[in-house]
Amino acid sequence: MEKFEELISLRTSSQIPNLTMLVVDFITELDELEFVDKLAKAVYVHTNANGVRVMTPNFVKILGTNSGVPLHFDSEHVKIIVYFSKISKEDIELLNSASIICELHYRNILKHSTISNMALYDYLTGAYTRTAGMKILGSAVESVQRTGRTAFVVFIDIDDLKTINDAFGHSKGDETLKEFAQACLNNMRKTDFLVRYGGDEFVLFVDSENPNGLLERIRSSCGVEFSYGLARIEQGQTLVEILKLADKRMYEEKKKKRV
Repeated sequence: MEKFEELISLRTSSQIPNLTMLVVDFITELDELEFVDKLAKAVYVHTNANGVRVMTPNFVKILGTNSGVPLHFDSEHVKIIVYFSKISKEDIELLNSASIICELHYRNILKHSTISNMALYDYLTGAYTRTAGMKILGSAVESVQRTGRTAFVVFIDIDDLKTINDAFGHSKGDETLKEFAQACLNNMRKTDFLVRYGGDEFVLFVDSENPNGLLERIRSSCGVEFSYGLARIEQGQTLVEILKLADKRMYEEKKKKRV
């Protein structure tokens, strides 16, 4: 409550327009890097600062010089250092108020990031969710077709997951899924990505000419048995057609294991 009371009790009416101009430059930004960048620029423009340093747990932005007297305007997550040759009461009051708003907005950024991650990533495996992953895969397929490079879609099914669940419980099944996904994430290149397509099904985008090499590294780095089907991305194919082909080849491999 003290923070809100401090913000409300601005002593000079002339400060309110200045504060509004400063805050409007960053208050709508929900990307942490952009927030830090815009906050530093806003402080630098709307005060008589020689230099500004803005820090959050993940990013730092520095503008101007560190000449003059450094004043700290820190909150729990946002640290602001402003360097002045001449310190004014108006700038101090402005920055004290702005720092409160910065902290409140940064907490909004954290909430937004949490919600975004829940929508993007499967909570159990760390792979993309099916909804997000299919959109990303669609864009990746279009990029491959546009550039003409070689890339593959791999449809993967964990072998006998139902048997594992029935014999050892679903917690063991969850461990199996996590172990497999972690092996994928540890061995993939930065341009590859993994999607959890269904309960025991994954789709892997391999942005290289050697998908089998990656799959062998995954197999050797975990104790999880799986079947897969490869489909090279060709010109004129839709994402549905590519997935259907990879899925068909995965089931063909599964059938061979049962013989």
